[in-house]
Order: sequence, then C-alpha cells, then structure tokens
Amino acid sequence: MEKPVYCFIDDSPFELKLFKDVIETRSPGIHFIYAGTYDECHRLLDERKLYPSLFILDLYGREGIQEDVCIPRKESLEARIDKMPNLNVAYDGLEKYNSDKNLQANEFLKRLFSILSEWRSLFADQCASLDQGSRFGVNNLQNVRKDYPSVTAVMYTRKGLFTDAVILSRHNCDGIFIKPPGATDTDIYAETEKQAESLIDNWNECVRNSYNSFLQELATHVKIPRSLPELLSQKKHQVTTDEEKQRISTLLESLQTTLSTVTDTSTSKTDALIQWITYYYGLS
Repeated sequence: MEKPVYCFIDDSPFELKLFKDVIETRSPGIHFIYAGTYDECHRLLDERKLYPSLFILDLYGREGIQEDVCIPRKESLEARIDKMPNLNVAYDGLEKYNSDKNLQANEFLKRLFSILSEWRSLFADQCASLDQGSRFGVNNLQNVRKDYPSVTAVMYTRKGLFTDAVILSRHNCDGIFIKPPGATDTDIYAETEKQAESLIDNWNECVRNSYNSFLQELATHVKIPRSLPELLSQKKHQVTTDEEKQRISTLLESLQTTLSTVTDTSTSKTDALIQWITYYYGLS
C-alpha cells in the first residue's frame, strides 16, 4: 500500500529543512513533497503520479510586486514607535469602572488592543515595503482549490494578522497553525521538536474531518455502505482491536468495489482516501 501524500510549500529553505528534519522524521507513514512554489509542487505531483491528502502552506512570502526592497532604517522605525500610545492609555481613568469588574476588564482589554493595533499597522506597512505578504499563501490556497478542490489545505505560519485569517476563511482554508517560535534557529528547532507530534495530530484531524465530509457527500449519490461515513467520526485512539481494524479493512474493500463501477468519481482521489485511512488507523 502506498503512503498518503502531504505537501509542504514554503519559500524559505530554512523552513523546508526544518520540516524535513523534525516533522518528517516523526511521520514514517507519510510521503512528503517539498516545494518553494505551488507550481513546483504541482509539477512534482504530476511527474510522480501522486495525489495528495493534505497541503501545508506557508502564509507570508514574496508577492512579486516590487523589484527592489531594503530593510528600513532603524531611526525611521524608532521615530514612528515614539509616536505610538504607551501603557498610560490603557490605565488612565480606569478606576471609574471599579463598580463593575467585568466592564472594567473589557475596557482595559479594548484599550490595550488599541496599542497592539498600532504595532499591527507598523508590521503590515513593513511587510508591504519589503514585498512580503499573505498574498503568497492566499494565491497558493486558490491554486490548490482550483486543481484539488476537495483536498485539505491548512496554513502554517510564523507571521500573520487576524485580518489574514478573515481572508483565508473566505477561501475555505481548513485550518491555521502557528509555526513554533524562537529567538534563534536553534530555539526554533528545539520548540518545533516539542510541538511536532501535536502538529501532526492536528493536521491529521483536519484531513479526517475533510474525508468525513467527502464520504458523506459521496453517500448522497453513490450507494456505499452507510457505516463508511460513520467510520471517520472515530479518532485513531478509538480503533484499537484487531476486530475493529478488520472491520475497517472490509469497509474499504467494499468502497473500492463500489467505486470501480462509478465513472464520475476520481480514482486518484479515492485511492488517496484509502491510503490515508489505512495509515491513520494503522491497518497495514
């Protein structure tokens, strides 16, 4: 049985190496494809005749709008930061809300967020001046939706704003995950090692939910066993006995037999589904 295919697209060689060194080594049951652009990834999939179960997409990258970019002068940033509101904005006059602690807390957080918003605007402006932005990730997501409309696609980023999340939701992104942070490359490696298992589990859950929806939709126009959509409502830790695993294997054989007679269902897509279920529930 072939392994399910997960694609990681990131324009940073460091991030690609980090993923391969840390994430891939903890996922022996998955075949990973690495690329710096969507076009490169799509070409690799076509050349190797592979159909993916998951796209993990970097959010921020070069947008290609400007030719020349340069880091801003420290003094110009300091001048802008000096004009930003300080913490006094959050505390001044807050005592008038002492009679209602919930209202006071809400007022404090609203004021504190107004300070954060200034920093958010500063960050967004610097991204624009350096030709870096979320359009990179959004374009990749749009390409995935065009070529692989039913395949799970999540964002994986160390930079991003909540406004980016709003845009991604409009393009049917299946999840947004934060890359483990760190002050140095060594710190980032160490933190990624700590979070690797959790990241993999969360990505697998996104795939499970997508395949569950796919099977439910499939069952509305193809006569497949009703228990198949119910199967993916179970997490992997709920399937532990040999009897349960044999039942799943039998259901998959039934699915393959049924779909072999259906001309409007992609063989590659259903093969990928079967590969993923076999991996996820440890059937092989």
